[in-house]
Amino acid sequence: MKSIIILAILFALGLIFFFYKRENDIQKMLLSLSFLAGIITWGIIGNTLHSILPLFLAHIIAIIISYGGLLIYIFRDKFYWYIALLPMATLSLYLLLAFVGNRHF
Repeated sequence: MKSIIILAILFALGLIFFFYKRENDIQKMLLSLSFLAGIITWGIIGNTLHSILPLFLAHIIAIIISYGGLLIYIFRDKFYWYIALLPMATLSLYLLLAFVGNRHF
């Protein structure tokens, strides 16, 4: 599983630099790299979701969808910002559930 993740990251980096060499669009390259860094960051932070398994699986699916959004941006130049924020929504839901669950009424 870890090797697939590393290969996906290397594949995305290769595509980003290949399209930069072909199009010479530095803005697209920087946005793609920051998008990829955000996906990696949300993936690392998402390891805290192991206590609620369905939410953890939803977070993994959100990261996969977000990675697909990165590929759409690289190939078609269409940036969907809400797809980029999808993993943050699952983390926010986890924080909300943790906050509500720790209340003692």
